Amino acid sequence: MIKVKNRKILLLPGDGIGPEVVREVKKIIEWFNENKSLDFALEEGLVGGASYEKHGSPITDEVFYKALESEAVILGAVGGPKWD
Repeated sequence: MIKVKNRKILLLPGDGIGPEVVREVKKIIEWFNENKSLDFALEEGLVGGASYEKHGSPITDEVFYKALESEAVILGAVGGPKWD
């Protein structure tokens, strides 16, 4: 089979339930990579409260530019009373 050109997908799990949801999405993408001759390159970054707690900002410049360079961005849930 012919492999599809390597395309970058940025996973931003966020916080709250976001990491759980994005973890399942990652499993699906990996299944397609292994079983359907796709070749998605996955990268992950922090956004929302998870990023704020680690970097003091809801999104870093590095993650922002990774998003711009990606063909797709999968964003999990962000926000909550803790970060209002």
